[in-house]
Amino acid sequence: MSFRRIALLVTLVLLAAGCTTKTKELPQGPPREIRIINNVEVADDDRTLTVRYWGTECEEFSDAEIDYGITQIEIAVYALVINEECQRSGLQQTEAITLDQPLDNRIIIDANTDTVVWEP
Repeated sequence: MSFRRIALLVTLVLLAAGCTTKTKELPQGPPREIRIINNVEVADDDRTLTVRYWGTECEEFSDAEIDYGITQIEIAVYALVINEECQRSGLQQTEAITLDQPLDNRIIIDANTDTVVWEP
């Protein structure tokens, strides 16, 4: 088994165990959990991002929190868990996110892992 597959397997096990998620309750709604961003693509308009993150089939995208810095943009992606009894398996999800300001050659960091997920 390659190192990359082992690393992916470990990540999925940690995700399934809840070790990589932070949960807080929204008023009268399902739990909201932060997700690990896998990668990001930037459109030609320099504001539209295609964000891929690890999730499950039992959730839907909630929102993203974006922190704009001088040299980087930090993004936290959140999902709403619709069915907590669903088996948690790693499933790559995709969501389009529009920035309030142009990327302007800043790197993009996953707020959950402090990992660079895109760089110019």
